[in-house]
Amino acid sequence: MEEDSKTMHWKLRAAIASGAVVVAGVPNLSAQAKDTTHAQHHAAAPAAAAASGAKSPLAWDAATKTVTFALSAGVFDFNGYTNGRATLTVPPKSNVIMNFSQDDGTPHSAIIIEDKDPMPTLADQPAIPRAYTNKASEGLPQGAKDVIKFTAPESGSFRIFCGVPGHGLSGMWIRFKVDPAAKEPKWETQAK
Repeated sequence: MEEDSKTMHWKLRAAIASGAVVVAGVPNLSAQAKDTTHAQHHAAAPAAAAASGAKSPLAWDAATKTVTFALSAGVFDFNGYTNGRATLTVPPKSNVIMNFSQDDGTPHSAIIIEDKDPMPTLADQPAIPRAYTNKASEGLPQGAKDVIKFTAPESGSFRIFCGVPGHGLSGMWIRFKVDPAAKEPKWETQAK
């Protein structure tokens, strides 16, 4: 019998907190050189804004082809969504800025991986250069902020995935697409 995702998330969280989950040989991305800076500010909680019909987590500057997205890590979700139920689509070769905020008590991260199965247990190599937060494998603590900056490729289907072992596998991922026909970005969500 399958457990619902909230129950699985809480069991995983409890296991991690108790030290029952041990991972050996995980590369430490935080020690590698990368083009990532810490955010000086962060937008209001995107999930709450989306639920109230208020401010979108997405902004577009057509003149500079810059996509700015507020990416919020919640209780084993991104912007309130899990298991690919939200998609950020961007034009090819756009400049992407993701303002990451870690709003959960459990450490989380974000890394862009290929959208393919089988789902990895952890992610330590981004599919797009520089498309990950600091401490992608170990996660950032509650209240941490980071800025992910990269240039979108010509096309492709990807996942914005929590790189902390077990988190993405338990459903902490949403979709990221580069659509050659897109003239501007869009943020689409499905029922939770």
